[in-house]
Amino acid sequence: MIALRRHALARLRQAPGADNEADRERAVRWHALGRSFVVTRRREAGSDVGLGFCTTDAKHPEVRPRRVAAHTDAALVAGLALPPALEEIARNPAASPHAASFSHLAVAATAAGITIRVYGSWMWQALTGERHVHEASDLDVLIDVADVVAADRATAFLAEIEPALAFRLDGEVSFAGLGEVNWREYRQDRPEVLLKSVDAMRLTPRTDLPA
Repeated sequence: MIALRRHALARLRQAPGADNEADRERAVRWHALGRSFVVTRRREAGSDVGLGFCTTDAKHPEVRPRRVAAHTDAALVAGLALPPALEEIARNPAASPHAASFSHLAVAATAAGITIRVYGSWMWQALTGERHVHEASDLDVLIDVADVVAADRATAFLAEIEPALAFRLDGEVSFAGLGEVNWREYRQDRPEVLLKSVDAMRLTPRTDLPA
Protein backbone atom coordinates (compact mmCIF):
# COMPACT_ATOMS: atom_id res chain seq x y z
CA MET A 1 0.00 0.00 0.00
CA ILE A 2 1.31 3.45 -0.86
CA ALA A 3 1.84 6.09 1.81
CA LEU A 4 -0.96 8.44 2.81
CA ARG A 5 -0.83 11.36 0.37
CA ARG A 6 -3.05 13.90 -1.37
CA HIS A 7 -5.00 12.60 -4.38
CA ALA A 8 -4.65 8.97 -3.24
CA LEU A 9 -7.78 6.84 -3.55
CA ALA A 10 -8.70 5.45 -0.14
CA ARG A 11 -10.81 2.36 0.50
CA LEU A 12 -12.37 2.49 3.95
CA ARG A 13 -13.40 -0.17 6.45
CA GLN A 14 -16.53 1.82 7.29
CA ALA A 15 -18.36 4.87 5.99
CA PRO A 16 -16.67 8.17 6.91
CA GLY A 17 -18.08 11.05 8.87
CA ALA A 18 -19.00 14.47 7.53
CA ASP A 19 -19.71 17.92 8.92
CA ASN A 20 -23.47 17.76 8.36
CA GLU A 21 -26.11 15.04 8.20
CA ALA A 22 -26.85 15.45 4.48
CA ASP A 23 -23.20 14.93 3.55
CA ARG A 24 -22.96 12.06 6.03
CA GLU A 25 -25.83 10.33 4.20
CA ARG A 26 -24.13 10.95 0.85
CA ALA A 27 -20.91 9.45 2.20
CA VAL A 28 -22.73 6.38 3.50
CA ARG A 29 -24.35 5.80 0.09
CA TRP A 30 -21.01 6.31 -1.68
CA HIS A 31 -19.26 3.85 0.63
CA ALA A 32 -22.08 1.30 0.21
CA LEU A 33 -21.37 1.30 -3.54
CA GLY A 34 -17.83 0.16 -2.81
CA ARG A 35 -16.32 3.40 -4.05
CA SER A 36 -13.06 4.99 -2.95
CA PHE A 37 -12.61 8.44 -1.48
CA VAL A 38 -9.87 10.91 -2.40
CA VAL A 39 -7.46 11.89 0.35
CA THR A 40 -7.22 15.65 0.85
CA ARG A 41 -5.28 16.41 4.05
CA ARG A 42 -5.22 15.72 7.77
CA ARG A 43 -7.71 17.64 9.87
CA GLU A 44 -5.84 19.81 12.39
CA ALA A 45 -3.35 17.85 14.51
CA GLY A 46 -5.42 14.70 15.10
CA SER A 47 -5.55 11.38 13.33
CA ASP A 48 -8.56 12.33 11.22
CA VAL A 49 -7.92 12.43 7.48
CA GLY A 50 -9.89 14.69 5.17
CA LEU A 51 -11.57 13.00 2.21
CA GLY A 52 -13.49 14.07 -0.84
CA PHE A 53 -15.82 12.62 -3.44
CA CYS A 54 -18.04 14.00 -6.17
CA THR A 55 -21.69 13.10 -6.72
CA THR A 56 -24.04 13.62 -9.63
CA ASP A 57 -27.82 14.03 -9.82
CA ALA A 58 -29.30 11.36 -12.11
CA LYS A 59 -32.55 13.32 -12.42
CA HIS A 60 -30.73 16.51 -13.40
CA PRO A 61 -27.58 15.54 -15.34
CA GLU A 62 -27.15 19.13 -16.46
CA VAL A 63 -26.40 20.18 -12.86
CA ARG A 64 -22.71 20.45 -12.03
CA PRO A 65 -21.50 17.50 -9.88
CA ARG A 66 -21.41 18.23 -6.16
CA ARG A 67 -18.12 18.06 -4.30
CA VAL A 68 -18.58 16.56 -0.86
CA ALA A 69 -16.13 16.67 2.06
CA ALA A 70 -15.83 13.83 4.54
CA HIS A 71 -13.33 12.58 7.11
CA THR A 72 -12.20 9.37 8.76
CA ASP A 73 -9.67 8.10 11.27
CA ALA A 74 -6.48 7.03 9.54
CA ALA A 75 -6.81 3.60 11.15
CA LEU A 76 -9.98 2.98 9.12
CA VAL A 77 -8.18 3.28 5.79
CA ALA A 78 -8.11 -0.25 4.39
CA GLY A 79 -6.10 0.53 1.28
CA LEU A 80 -4.63 3.33 -0.82
CA ALA A 81 -4.08 3.54 -4.55
CA LEU A 82 -2.75 6.15 -6.94
CA PRO A 83 -5.16 7.96 -9.26
CA PRO A 84 -5.72 6.24 -12.62
CA ALA A 85 -3.12 6.52 -15.36
CA LEU A 86 -3.76 8.67 -18.42
CA GLU A 87 -4.17 5.56 -20.59
CA GLU A 88 -7.06 4.35 -18.43
CA ILE A 89 -8.81 7.71 -18.74
CA ALA A 90 -8.30 7.66 -22.51
CA ARG A 91 -10.19 4.35 -22.74
CA ASN A 92 -13.29 5.84 -21.14
CA PRO A 93 -16.13 6.50 -23.64
CA ALA A 94 -16.28 10.14 -22.53
CA ALA A 95 -12.81 10.62 -24.00
CA SER A 96 -13.89 9.57 -27.49
CA PRO A 97 -14.54 13.12 -28.78
CA HIS A 98 -10.97 13.99 -27.79
CA ALA A 99 -9.36 10.70 -28.84
CA ALA A 100 -6.70 12.41 -30.96
CA SER A 101 -5.65 14.70 -28.11
CA PHE A 102 -5.49 11.86 -25.59
CA SER A 103 -3.45 9.74 -27.98
CA HIS A 104 -1.08 12.62 -28.74
CA LEU A 105 -0.57 13.36 -25.05
CA ALA A 106 -0.05 9.70 -24.13
CA VAL A 107 2.44 9.01 -26.93
CA ALA A 108 4.40 12.19 -26.21
CA ALA A 109 4.49 11.51 -22.46
CA THR A 110 5.77 7.97 -23.03
CA ALA A 111 8.45 9.25 -25.39
CA ALA A 112 9.49 11.81 -22.78
CA GLY A 113 9.56 9.22 -20.00
CA ILE A 114 6.84 11.03 -18.07
CA THR A 115 4.07 9.14 -16.25
CA ILE A 116 0.80 11.07 -16.09
CA ARG A 117 -1.98 10.24 -13.66
CA VAL A 118 -5.36 11.95 -13.68
CA TYR A 119 -7.63 13.20 -10.90
CA GLY A 120 -10.67 15.49 -10.83
CA SER A 121 -13.71 15.23 -13.10
CA TRP A 122 -12.10 12.93 -15.68
CA MET A 123 -11.12 10.51 -12.92
CA TRP A 124 -14.62 10.47 -11.42
CA GLN A 125 -16.12 9.90 -14.86
CA ALA A 126 -13.88 6.87 -15.40
CA LEU A 127 -14.40 5.43 -11.92
CA THR A 128 -18.17 5.87 -11.64
CA GLY A 129 -19.48 5.90 -15.21
CA GLU A 130 -21.56 8.93 -14.26
CA ARG A 131 -21.42 12.27 -16.03
CA HIS A 132 -18.69 14.39 -14.48
CA VAL A 133 -16.98 15.68 -17.62
CA HIS A 134 -18.42 18.63 -19.50
CA GLU A 135 -17.28 20.39 -22.64
CA ALA A 136 -15.16 22.90 -20.74
CA SER A 137 -13.64 20.40 -18.28
CA ASP A 138 -9.90 20.63 -17.71
CA LEU A 139 -7.75 17.52 -17.53
CA ASP A 140 -6.25 17.48 -14.02
CA VAL A 141 -2.86 15.78 -14.24
CA LEU A 142 -0.56 14.53 -11.50
CA ILE A 143 3.11 13.84 -12.21
CA ASP A 144 5.44 12.43 -9.55
CA VAL A 145 8.91 13.98 -9.64
CA ALA A 146 12.05 13.17 -7.69
CA ASP A 147 13.66 16.60 -7.83
CA VAL A 148 13.59 20.03 -9.46
CA VAL A 149 15.31 18.71 -12.57
CA ALA A 150 12.44 16.30 -13.13
CA ALA A 151 9.90 18.99 -12.21
CA ASP A 152 11.45 21.42 -14.70
CA ARG A 153 11.25 18.78 -17.42
CA ALA A 154 7.67 17.74 -16.59
CA THR A 155 6.28 21.27 -16.43
CA ALA A 156 8.09 22.30 -19.61
CA PHE A 157 6.54 19.26 -21.31
CA LEU A 158 3.03 20.27 -20.18
CA ALA A 159 3.50 23.85 -21.31
CA GLU A 160 4.79 22.76 -24.72
CA ILE A 161 2.11 20.19 -25.48
CA GLU A 162 -0.97 21.97 -24.11
CA PRO A 163 -1.59 24.20 -27.18
CA ALA A 164 -1.91 21.07 -29.35
CA LEU A 165 -4.67 19.58 -27.17
CA ALA A 166 -8.43 20.03 -27.25
CA PHE A 167 -8.57 20.61 -23.48
CA ARG A 168 -6.76 22.70 -20.89
CA LEU A 169 -4.23 21.02 -18.63
CA ASP A 170 -4.51 21.72 -14.93
CA GLY A 171 -2.87 19.83 -12.10
CA GLU A 172 0.27 19.41 -10.07
CA VAL A 173 3.75 17.97 -9.86
CA SER A 174 4.29 15.90 -6.73
CA PHE A 175 7.61 15.83 -4.89
CA ALA A 176 8.01 12.46 -3.17
CA GLY A 177 7.39 12.72 0.57
CA LEU A 178 6.95 16.51 0.44
CA GLY A 179 3.77 17.42 -1.43
CA GLU A 180 2.40 18.97 -4.56
CA VAL A 181 2.85 22.24 -6.46
CA ASN A 182 0.54 23.54 -9.17
CA TRP A 183 2.45 23.05 -12.40
CA ARG A 184 1.67 26.53 -13.76
CA GLU A 185 2.78 28.16 -10.53
CA TYR A 186 5.98 26.12 -10.64
CA ARG A 187 6.65 27.44 -14.15
CA GLN A 188 6.52 31.03 -12.90
CA ASP A 189 9.96 30.57 -11.35
CA ARG A 190 9.20 32.59 -8.22
CA PRO A 191 11.51 32.18 -5.21
CA GLU A 192 8.71 30.46 -3.24
CA VAL A 193 6.06 27.93 -4.25
CA LEU A 194 2.85 26.88 -2.50
CA LEU A 195 3.53 23.30 -1.43
CA LYS A 196 0.46 21.27 -0.43
CA SER A 197 0.80 18.00 1.44
CA VAL A 198 -1.48 15.73 3.42
CA ASP A 199 -0.15 17.40 6.57
CA ALA A 200 0.17 21.09 5.67
CA MET A 201 -0.03 23.83 3.09
CA ARG A 202 2.85 26.29 3.16
CA LEU A 203 4.92 28.65 1.07
CA THR A 204 8.24 26.90 0.56
CA PRO A 205 11.48 28.38 -0.77
CA ARG A 206 12.29 26.82 -4.12
CA THR A 207 15.79 26.17 -2.77
CA ASP A 208 14.26 23.76 -0.19
CA LEU A 209 12.98 21.46 -2.95
CA PRO A 210 15.19 18.45 -3.69
CA ALA A 211 17.88 19.28 -6.24
